Amino acid sequence: MVHKALLFIFGLWVLQGVLSYVQITHYRKTLSRLKYKGKVLVGHEKGKFKPGSIILLVIDDNGIIIDVEEMKGISVFDRFRKKDVYIGKSIDELSKELKQQKKDTITTKAIKKALEDLE
Repeated sequence: MVHKALLFIFGLWVLQGVLSYVQITHYRKTLSRLKYKGKVLVGHEKGKFKPGSIILLVIDDNGIIIDVEEMKGISVFDRFRKKDVYIGKSIDELSKELKQQKKDTITTKAIKKALEDLE
């Protein structure tokens, strides 16, 4: 009985490793795809018992956001999703907008960390 339980736990551990590898591969492919569009800023915010967020901001030479993708969640099944809300705004405009918000979300915290890379 104990042998079966240990084998089951080991199987889950291996499965988690494989799924983590798949997620990391997806992250790398998404990052490589976005690099061709412009400069990529990466921000992340970990959630302790809440979903975390990884944000990829693509900006052009004029500081205009041309693409945004976010991976948000707590499992290895999460994928990047496009965030059209921020596309077309300048970095300065986005920074001012984030400073005016009263409460930070996981997404806004990740964006702030991405913008810190510019400074």
